[in-house]
Formats: sequence, structure tokens, C-alpha cells
Amino acid sequence: MLSYFDRLEQTADFLLTWLQIKAPKRTFNLAVNGIRKAYDDLTGYPIIVIGGETAPYAIYTNEPWIAERWMGKQNPNQWWIQNAILEVITTIQAIMSGEITHDDYMRITGTSDMLLNNQFQSAANQFASA
Repeated sequence: MLSYFDRLEQTADFLLTWLQIKAPKRTFNLAVNGIRKAYDDLTGYPIIVIGGETAPYAIYTNEPWIAERWMGKQNPNQWWIQNAILEVITTIQAIMSGEITHDDYMRITGTSDMLLNNQFQSAANQFASA
């Protein structure tokens, strides 16, 4: 049986990949460099960091557009972080409760990694042909 910390690690790794899959991808910088796992200095628990020096614009990808320059248009990515988490909340709960076996976890993360890699490959092909 996995420890609480091990389940936190699994959850963080799964959520990291899922957020990378769901991130806006105009340049892919946010998905590749702007979403990462770090560790809380006090508890040592894993946390997911979105933005920072590598993607300082990250907050604006998630929030409503209120500046006059957008002329009342809605941000097409608005609430993408919350929506991505809501899509996988039952999986996160299952990982943390221990309902998901290690084999199930490996299957789920393998599928998630495959989706992410397919997105990266598709983008690389588009950039190469441009």
C-alpha cells in the first residue's frame, strides 16, 4: 500500500501532465516550460506551479479579459485551469483514497503521457512544415 506522500506524488504527477495537456498552446511555452512540479519548503509536499519567470503571462490565460484593448471579447481560455481540474477530480480523489492500484495508475498516466506527446508531435510537425 502506498504512503500518503506517495499518493500525493502520484496525484501531482498526474495533474501536472493533465494541465500540460489542457494548457493553451499558441507557442507551447506554457505547456512545456510554464507548468511544473515543485515542493513546498515547509512540508516537502509536491505542488504544481503555473507561470513564473518562464511564463509570466500565465495568469492572463486563465482570467477574464477586462482591458479595453479586448473590446468586450471573452478570453477563449478563461478558467482553463479550474475546468481541467474539474475534469479529473474523480481520478484525483481515487488516487488519494487508494482506490486506484499501481497498475491502474500506470495505465492512466501512460494514456495521459501519450496524449501530451501526440500534441507536442503535432505541433512540431506544424512548425516544421511552416
